[in-house]
Amino acid sequence: MELTKRQVIAMAQAISLDIPEGDIESVRLRLSGLLSEMEGIERELGAAMEKIDPGPPAYPHEAF
Repeated sequence: MELTKRQVIAMAQAISLDIPEGDIESVRLRLSGLLSEMEGIERELGAAMEKIDPGPPAYPHEAF
């Protein structure tokens, strides 16, 4: 999946993350690569991934 610079900026803004202008291209390349690899895993494992329940979060955010 090849993301555009504009898509990366929009995703960052959606979670109130400020990425310095000089880092956007690096973030774009790394995120595009990660998402491409995840697509490959999904193609390879496909339906097998749907049969496994996700584990609980490692550090749940619970109010005490």
